[in-house]
Amino acid sequence: MTLLAIDTSERACSVALVRAGETIDHGSELIGRGHAERLLPLIEEKLAKTGLTYRSLSRVAVMTGPGTFTGLRIGLSVARGLALQRDIPCIGLTGLQVLAATALDYHPGETACAVIAGRGGQVFLQKFVGTGSLPEAVSEVSNLDLEDAIQEIAQTGAIVITTSGEAAEALKSLGIPVQLLDAIDVSKLGLLSETLDPEDHLPEPTYFRAADAKKATAVFPVAGQ
Repeated sequence: MTLLAIDTSERACSVALVRAGETIDHGSELIGRGHAERLLPLIEEKLAKTGLTYRSLSRVAVMTGPGTFTGLRIGLSVARGLALQRDIPCIGLTGLQVLAATALDYHPGETACAVIAGRGGQVFLQKFVGTGSLPEAVSEVSNLDLEDAIQEIAQTGAIVITTSGEAAEALKSLGIPVQLLDAIDVSKLGLLSETLDPEDHLPEPTYFRAADAKKATAVFPVAGQ
């Protein structure tokens, strides 16, 4: 079974090809924007490099959030489109799950706190226990201002892993050890997803916050309102 993993949830445009517990190839580019233009060419470059084609794929995995609205939609649309066209399963995992699993590879049995940057100086955080396989969440997802998040993290004593440079800097200033990644490990997403039940891990967006857009107020009175 060959699995394609996709992540466009944050600044990185990332893909990995995984088979039988091994990463065949992967690529991650910190592009900020332009995921729509770069994702399919990056997938095709990795397929060509490994001598594979879309017909070689037997499963797709995609990061479902939290992240940018546009970035998440691009990754999810491509992943679900490929799965539909090939009639293969599509797995969705959150970036918080994958970050925690990455940390617990090195600290099995501990509590890991995964932190992802949000908008307006906020962060998302969630705590997990377990091993490097899919960890178990022991808290709900919190969407907090960074200052409040730092206070909560400091009280837990958990291992912290994040893609937020601002959060990492604030934690380190308090003497709290933290693992900072440029991007979530897309290979880990693929490895976790090889044996998961697609019915339990649907490729649906997980924003963990209300949409920022609000219904516009009419500038002039509207008849009947």
